Amino acid sequence: MSGHDFSRAERSLKSGRLQPLRKAGIACLLAFALIFAAGCKKKEPAPPTPRAKSAIIATQAAPGSAFIMSLAMDPSQPKFARKTNFRVTVKQTLGTPVESAQVEISLVMPLMDMGKNQFPVKPVGNGQYEGTGDFTMAGEWEVIVTVSTEGKTGKTTFNVNVWE
Repeated sequence: MSGHDFSRAERSLKSGRLQPLRKAGIACLLAFALIFAAGCKKKEPAPPTPRAKSAIIATQAAPGSAFIMSLAMDPSQPKFARKTNFRVTVKQTLGTPVESAQVEISLVMPLMDMGKNQFPVKPVGNGQYEGTGDFTMAGEWEVIVTVSTEGKTGKTTFNVNVWE
């Protein structure tokens, strides 16, 4: 810029002729800041709907398993570091309840080695077995149920999401 052009700009600033442009620039900057702040607002996800107390999580038979198993937990939406009661129903593939079996539950966190966390469950009649265990951390867990009786073995995995 030449000295002449610079002095003309300086005179325009001093005379106040650019004052409306300055106000418009500030208004645009404020509008942009407000729109940006509104777009950055953290949206909270809706909380998951809790399951009913002691709901059956799933009924399934693993491929090649000699048994059909159902899993129920109380509370049905477990929380870490709190006791969870497990109820496993074991039936033969024809639907007959399996009595006097050896039933064990292993709690496994697939994404992180949380150590050995397994326990036996005791028969309570009509093919049902109950026991108590703890999830040691919030997140995705596998409840692996292993059943053996009369030379037959079955293993089924149930996926569970544990809350904080």
